[in-house]
This record gives sequence, structure tokens and C-alpha cells, in this order.
Amino acid sequence: MRRVFFSMLAIAVITVLFAAVGCGGGGDGATTFRLKIETKGGGTVSPTGTIKYTVGTEATVTATANEGHVFTGWSGASTATTPSVTITMNSNQTLTANFERFTATFTDSRDGKSYRRVRIGNQTWMAENLNFQTGNSWCYGNDESNCQKYGRLYTWNAAMNACPAGWRLPNDEDWNDLVAMAGGSETAGKKLKSQTGWNNNGNGTDEFGFSALPGGGRYADGGFDDGGSWGLWWSAAEDGAGWAWRRLVYWSLSGVLRWNYNKSLGFSLRCVRD
Repeated sequence: MRRVFFSMLAIAVITVLFAAVGCGGGGDGATTFRLKIETKGGGTVSPTGTIKYTVGTEATVTATANEGHVFTGWSGASTATTPSVTITMNSNQTLTANFERFTATFTDSRDGKSYRRVRIGNQTWMAENLNFQTGNSWCYGNDESNCQKYGRLYTWNAAMNACPAGWRLPNDEDWNDLVAMAGGSETAGKKLKSQTGWNNNGNGTDEFGFSALPGGGRYADGGFDDGGSWGLWWSAAEDGAGWAWRRLVYWSLSGVLRWNYNKSLGFSLRCVRD
């Protein structure tokens, strides 16, 4: 009887040890998994290399772009676009931080015009209004010098197809993200406006390099108004068949407004990177 008891005890001990060590999964037993952390392009990550984590651990990894580069997002275990990401370790995983070289300007291959661009949060915006000539686009007051200063004014339908390849008309979410990055709708206008060019010294601080200028607008009957006082930009968001949403900044206001207007009117256009 004693011999049977000790045999059963030995089996129980072996079973407990076997459960503690595991039998596969992460390669070091079921209790650990490996996270392989890599980079692609010009940047670094912390931590780096291949790291073992206990199952269920939340591992946080942070990406930092090198000078002249921008972080564009994660691939593999996450597709987040924030520089810091947290991975729950329930399997072996690979996480790659992706970077690309950032230049302050780009050239529109259609007409050779160059534009400044700026990275704000996770978005890349044109830092100037588009000045590409299409049908249903005009210089303010039909004065070519205003196209050089403010860019062209586009109907909504023209704006939908005017951006260069790789860029697009921003949607409501794009505008919302930009305004949020600049402190919210009540104060973002002051921070996004250029430091010069607004009537009555209604200039901004231009804290993000967006350099919003007051290009005014064009009525459907061909008249122009509010140059120097209003900056008005289309969004891709429609509000019924003949209307669409736009964003507005005014010389005397610190905020950014969202109004719907008839698609036949002419407003400025800022493109955002795809």
C-alpha cells in the first residue's frame, strides 16, 4: 500500500513540473513568447531585438524617427499609426516600425509647381493652398497674383479631383484630427493661421506650420468676397446632393468653424497625403 502511495505521489509531482515547464507554444514553454522588433527606414525603436515575455504581458514599444524622416506606422503585430504601441503577448509575434524620408517640399508633376508640406500628428498636409488650374477653378478677383498668394478657388466637384497623385481632398475625419491636434475647434484657428496676411492684424501664431491664409471665396454668379478676412476650405464630406461641408477661419476669431455650403461656390483647397 505504501509503495502504491509513493508511486502516485511521484506521478503527481511530475505532472505539476510538466505543467510548469510547458510543452511548446513560445518555444520556451507555454508561459513565454517572443516579440521580434524591427525597423524599416530611418528610425529606431525601444526596446529592440527579440525579447521574451510571459504570456499575457502587455509590451510597449516606442518608435523614434531619425533627423529628416517621419514615422509612418507599424506593421506586423499592429497597424497603429501612433509612435508608441502596446502588444499583448499571446503568441510569437513580429512588430515593424516603418519610417520614410521627409522633405519640406514636393513637386506636382502635372505642372511643375512646388508646395511646402508639413507633418501634424499622424497626417501630412500641404502647407499651402493648391494652385493647379482645372475647369471650374479661379484666381480670387480673376487676378493671377492672387493665385500666387492664395492658390485657386474650386467648386466642390472640381476640388474632388484636383489633388496631385498620392494626395486627396481631406474628409471630415481628417479635418477633425487636425483641429484636435491644434487644441480643439475654439482655439485651433489662431494656431493654424499664418503670422501675416490677415486683415485688421487678425494673424495667427502658425504653431504647426500649416500657414492658413484668407483666400476668400467665389459666388456662383462670378462675384468674389472676403479675401483677406476668411479662409475657407472644402472637405470631401457631402451634405445632400448639392451641398458639402467646409472649414472656415475668420480674421477676428480664434476657432475653426464647420459650415455646409452649395457645391457651386468656389473655395480654397488643402490636400492631405493618402
